[in-house]
Amino acid sequence: MKQIVLILISIFLFFGCTQKQQVIEIKKDEQDIAKTQIPKTDKAGEESFSQEVINEVKAIKDEDLDDGVFKLAIIYPSKIVGKYANNTVNTITGYLLFKNEKFKIETFDTIDETPTSIEEKIKEIETKNYSKIIALFTETGYDKMTSFSFDSKTKVYFPLLNKDNLFLTKENFIYGGISYKRQIELLQTMSNNKNVMYFQNNYLGNKLKTIYENSVPSIEIIKEVSGSNNDYKALVDNEKLEEASIMLNTSIIKTSILLSQIRGFQKQPSVILSTQLNYNPLLISLTQAEDRINFIIANSIDKTDEKLEDILDSFDSEIVYDWVNYSSLIGVNLLFNNNKDELIKTKIEENKVYYEPKLYNATEYGFQKIK
Repeated sequence: MKQIVLILISIFLFFGCTQKQQVIEIKKDEQDIAKTQIPKTDKAGEESFSQEVINEVKAIKDEDLDDGVFKLAIIYPSKIVGKYANNTVNTITGYLLFKNEKFKIETFDTIDETPTSIEEKIKEIETKNYSKIIALFTETGYDKMTSFSFDSKTKVYFPLLNKDNLFLTKENFIYGGISYKRQIELLQTMSNNKNVMYFQNNYLGNKLKTIYENSVPSIEIIKEVSGSNNDYKALVDNEKLEEASIMLNTSIIKTSILLSQIRGFQKQPSVILSTQLNYNPLLISLTQAEDRINFIIANSIDKTDEKLEDILDSFDSEIVYDWVNYSSLIGVNLLFNNNKDELIKTKIEENKVYYEPKLYNATEYGFQKIK
């Protein structure tokens, strides 16, 4: 099925557009860097650096466009979120092909999140009359975005940012970042209040640690798992782990090792919990069934149309397990038609994507919803 879809899409793009079907090619900003060293998260959930390539294609001038073309600007700092930018473009392209409508996507690379670089690209976006924007900034870049006075008709969607984590918000800004706070609160309903937490000293690990500390009133043990050369005996050989509720705010590889070591040292916790961070099928292949007994994971990604998933998969856009891709899908669906067809189940309330987390067991065959 996926091969057939890919062939059909390739034929469609090659032979052009009918009156009903037209794809406007994506313009790559002239100052974009073809290859640049950027941070990303690999399939194992570890932070790393790699060379990302965002392909250049010919631009179609606005005067050559028909009326009714959906125009979307994507602005991003390639040195910070290069991987996410590629995935977002793929997700949006697949979605618009699925919708079978005319569109134009143009990318604007600020390279970094300095005020000067962001201001330059925002002015260019405004000059080209884009009123729908997807902005892949972290909180650093967002602070600069709040200083601009956008036209009231302009809508800006932030896939990476959760509204609850920001001090300043705007009426024409929509926030698509996942709520780890809601996930942790739901996971804590499974806790017996004998709380133990492991975390990693990186951006996301420290963020989850802070949320956990602010959400859980009583924590018996907090232990840091370093990037390498861990003494796992010292980490898990502790009597306080017996009948404890363990929260793993660690990457998939570290989580897999901790699960095996907890069993290896014959500790029997009441439950082991984790957020979206470990909602990934790779976890199944890295652990044994015995390691995953009483292991519960929170997930906020909802199901979508199967044909849409097939098309996105042909663009190498994973939306079943990748929440950033899913957030980007919610964003383009909102900006395209305000989800009038109710294609996406996840709701947007008060300019915030309202993710509804659910709990899952990790089984031999994947993840099974339990709540």
